[in-house]
Amino acid sequence: MPSTNPFRSIIPVPRADKLFLMAQNSVMKTSIRGTSDSVPPMQRIRKKEATRIELLSKELRNRLFRIVEDFPRLDAENITGFYVEILDLSFGLDRIRKTLGSFSGAADVVWKIKREHLGDVWNARSVLAAKNIRRAAFGRMKSVIIKLDARLEFIEGVRARMRGMPGIDLDQPTICIAGYPNVGKSSLVNAVTSATPEIGAYPFTTKEVTLGHLKIPIFASSTSKRPISHISCQIVDTPGILDRSLTEMKEIELRAIAALKTLATAIVFIFDFTQETSLISQINLLNQISQNFQEVPLLLICGKEDLLHENQKNQLQAFWDQNFSSITFVFTIYEQ
Repeated sequence: MPSTNPFRSIIPVPRADKLFLMAQNSVMKTSIRGTSDSVPPMQRIRKKEATRIELLSKELRNRLFRIVEDFPRLDAENITGFYVEILDLSFGLDRIRKTLGSFSGAADVVWKIKREHLGDVWNARSVLAAKNIRRAAFGRMKSVIIKLDARLEFIEGVRARMRGMPGIDLDQPTICIAGYPNVGKSSLVNAVTSATPEIGAYPFTTKEVTLGHLKIPIFASSTSKRPISHISCQIVDTPGILDRSLTEMKEIELRAIAALKTLATAIVFIFDFTQETSLISQINLLNQISQNFQEVPLLLICGKEDLLHENQKNQLQAFWDQNFSSITFVFTIYEQ
């Protein structure tokens, strides 16, 4: 399925020294009209050095503006709210906006440097003087760019993160898999979709939101053996969430909450009764999710069913009927 990630076309952001070098090399290779041997030598050199200053100013400004223009406006009106939430958690939207704004500010400084040196070049009295003025202008412009190095590196990190985000199709239903760490969320996603999330026997194996796709068959009746159609949907594997308030959650957990908040058409909560030390915490987490997302359908699945004895299943079913009768309870087996 083609990616619907809206950030794939953003060009890589070079470090400062590379950005300046590419711009300078482009300028120095450009042939300049009006500098033929028929033109008086001093006029020819003034024209050449002034044009080089003009061209470098334009080249640097264009490269900085391209970085700014490549990034979409970072608000929910222009991109999916999920992306806005994740970027804010990981980098801070204000920091991203201010950094991009500083590139526009640097472009204005480059333009001012150009204006300050052009007059001097045209008034230069010798070839050496004209060359030195151009070198001084290049040096000042380079200093402006070099000061942006940490910010360019930061924005490239943002771009790389944006490029690696899952492509969300808002026209498809989205089922979000939630639960405590290491309960089998990734195993379920891996079993029913083409996604290949990392699976491990330790908490917080899943650190990012992973997307898979699934076609759900539609039958004419409960006795039909062949589906009459299919519904395409997205399955989102979220990082594990611990039983604690939003203010105490780490970034990895808040990514899961962001997915539930902005993407979930339905939520599948996986409960692991083999984690005896966290049973109360899992129940508290389930209550928290069901209360915070009351308008989203919620399905409870008991994972790792093959590790439970039959009497344990009966006890758990009775326990669930007594305490959570409004939530569908399903035992399931899938490859770990």
